Amino acid sequence: MFLVPLPAGSEADAAAKVEGVVLDITDARISNASLTFGNEAREYTTKTREDGTYSIELKPGTYTMDVKAFGFCNLRRAGFVLEKHATLRFDMQMWVCPTDTEFIQYTELEEVPPTHLKPLVLYANRELRGELQRFMGPNTYNDGTGHSRQYPAIFTFNLLTVRAKEILYDPTKHLLSAFGNVLWQDGNDSGASAKVEIKLDGLRPRVSLPNCQRCPIDPNSSVGNAYSD
Repeated sequence: MFLVPLPAGSEADAAAKVEGVVLDITDARISNASLTFGNEAREYTTKTREDGTYSIELKPGTYTMDVKAFGFCNLRRAGFVLEKHATLRFDMQMWVCPTDTEFIQYTELEEVPPTHLKPLVLYANRELRGELQRFMGPNTYNDGTGHSRQYPAIFTFNLLTVRAKEILYDPTKHLLSAFGNVLWQDGNDSGASAKVEIKLDGLRPRVSLPNCQRCPIDPNSSVGNAYSD
């Protein structure tokens, strides 16, 4: 692992860490992937180890994240706030990149008050429906394993990541609705269901699972009681 050292005398401020693992579509680990974390002042870079894991110490602040590996589509996520003494975990899945450059699409949405952060949607095709924005994941004839695949749309905001077949976003209400094989994670909270609604209300979104039955939710999740059968 290669780590850009922090400036001398900054050890006391570098009381935060980001860690995780980088996988491919078959959940195989990707070694030597490059991860870049940037703020307004500079960029810090690290690489994944042989087992696909990474870790980096950073000063508290707001960062963007960019992941690159040979043969895979570049992976980004929206800006996130790293608080003092925090340890954040971002597990990333990279996709073999087809020759069709239209596959690689990033859509940055309007800033969510009062956070000064902008949601970012990865890869998905966007369709406008009045005030609503509809995102659908792309199709490919070869996902790197010789099979066709319908990829999910990926929505990121601060610590939140949502993967789903379809995502609707209302920028006037900062309300996200995700449908179809939904996987979501927000910090230590995570879950899966057929449908999720998320209100971007400050740095910690409010998650609800309407009309959800037998949704497999992380038992430690703070939203475990956010729905009823």
